[in-house]
Amino acid sequence: MILYQIVDCVSYSYTVKPSSIKSFLQRLKSKELEVPERVTQKYLETIGYKTKNDRRIIPILKSIGFIDSNGVPKEKFADFRTERSAQVMADSLRKAYADLFKTYANPLEKGKGVLEDFFAKTKTTVKKDVLGLYVDTFKALAEFADFGAEPYKETVGEEEEEIEPKGKKKLQGMPQVPEGFAINLNIQITLPVTDDAKVYENIFKALKEHIFKRD
Repeated sequence: MILYQIVDCVSYSYTVKPSSIKSFLQRLKSKELEVPERVTQKYLETIGYKTKNDRRIIPILKSIGFIDSNGVPKEKFADFRTERSAQVMADSLRKAYADLFKTYANPLEKGKGVLEDFFAKTKTTVKKDVLGLYVDTFKALAEFADFGAEPYKETVGEEEEEIEPKGKKKLQGMPQVPEGFAINLNIQITLPVTDDAKVYENIFKALKEHIFKRD
């Protein structure tokens, strides 16, 4: 039996079982899997990934920006379940493997040996068979990417300032009310139980002066 040391190459991650991450991503893309609160070892076991090699799904998802350091899904995790899945993965891989894409415009066109040499330059102590696992993992992820598609853009954290005519700035996150638009208020008042009609007169007088008064 061959034992592989678990090593991450810079920010790159690999698995000895690429079929696991491919299966997970396919189930996520097809919406068979919901978006969990956290992706943990226990969570993976509940959805059928119970071996030690299956646990490598977690660091891989972290490396491509699908989950944070605590396993909490990010926006990309959810967006991968939409029609933009191929764009999401392409963007994730371009960022996670930025140096690889700087070296080769289209690394998928390169042979396995060329890609192994690339990973060898970033981690000189890794054995050749492990370098091959880095390549296999990258290619497994790339099967879900469309590098020719329109670039993916995240919406969370983006702050676009909208300017109204005449230099008026719109308030971010606040609904804009058109001029002349009527707003209806539903005011409920609990009246005290009393036989003194003067009490009710004073209440309605106060309402008229302070709420229904128009300038």
